[in-house]
Amino acid sequence: MPADEVVDVVDEDDAVVGSATLRECLDTGTLHRAVAVVLSRPGGTIVLQKRSLHDRWQPGRLTLSSTGHVKKGESYEVAAKRELAEELGIVAEVSPLGKKLIPPITEDGLTEREWVTLFSAISSSPCNIDRTELDSVSEHSLQEVESMLTGAALTTDAVILLREYLQLSALR
Repeated sequence: MPADEVVDVVDEDDAVVGSATLRECLDTGTLHRAVAVVLSRPGGTIVLQKRSLHDRWQPGRLTLSSTGHVKKGESYEVAAKRELAEELGIVAEVSPLGKKLIPPITEDGLTEREWVTLFSAISSSPCNIDRTELDSVSEHSLQEVESMLTGAALTTDAVILLREYLQLSALR
């Protein structure tokens, strides 16, 4: 999503209280909405993406399969499907796993403060990535992902959301 894209500004209860550009939200730490999708393969691995080296936010780090901001007036589900198609070139059904208020994360003068809805999707389709948004994708077992949670390879929010995903996976 371009930095000048308009998003809904929300409160601690996720109620819309206004709107701002994504750039304004990151520059001021304004609370807004985001989505994260974990794409699973039928064999049990999950896809992680490596963020573009040119991204303003945590460039070159690994994150969930598909992530992004919810546009003004857009639903979480529509945003999740849009991001999955835009970033990975995959059209698939998404299932909500939960919503989490991520604590403010500040790095390099930017503050990400979001309500994030976590989704899962399953597809065997090959990824056709958008190289302006991400550098590459890789597939990992759940055990490999769990071992990454303590290193520096993942984005800060990915660590939080992947912990949540792994807990939910263990309950199934």
